[in-house]
Amino acid sequence: MERATRRQIVGMACLGAVALVAAVLFSPAAVVAKLEHLATHPVQFAFALVAVYLVRPFLLWPVSSIALVLGYVYGPMVALPIAIVGAGISGLPPFAVARYARSDAGLFGSVADTGRRLTDAVGETRGVLVARLSPIPGDPISYASGLSNVPLGAFLTGTLVGEIPWALVTVLAGDSMRTLSVTGFTLSPAAVLAIAGLGVIVLSGPLYSHFREPQPE
Repeated sequence: MERATRRQIVGMACLGAVALVAAVLFSPAAVVAKLEHLATHPVQFAFALVAVYLVRPFLLWPVSSIALVLGYVYGPMVALPIAIVGAGISGLPPFAVARYARSDAGLFGSVADTGRRLTDAVGETRGVLVARLSPIPGDPISYASGLSNVPLGAFLTGTLVGEIPWALVTVLAGDSMRTLSVTGFTLSPAAVLAIAGLGVIVLSGPLYSHFREPQPE
């Protein structure tokens, strides 16, 4: 195993250990309860919500847990746009961390090369959009986008549009709850398959055109 890959694996292990400790110390239930309590204080709630979205990737929480709270507290009309913008905000920290990591060697280099080949084939915005529509967890997509040098505008556009179906399903689920339960929430397999199917539809056109083009000899 080359030296760059070893260093990168050690770095990821250290980051994972820190995130695991933080996730244990700051339980989602406690934070969600605090957000619910602050819901009657809009200014404090807004600041707390932005802070939670920014630190969420390093606490190993799914972004859907926050959308669930928003749906429960505010209902879909208010919660949906906040959840979509929040997903974009929450993707920025891992994107920025990966953007400034060395991506020309080792494991990170392989991820970056794969990401660049995908964006060359389907486009940068569309590539992020399709990845967001897939069932892949959001944070690996953000890290891979940063490593692949996807422009910030393309990353945010693909993220905001691609998160709409997931945010809609989660916000509606939160709105329908009589008692808020973040830990017991799971998306139905039918919803996951339907949203992933949208990704296949979005991806099929450019991939077909790409592979139809004559390859240089």
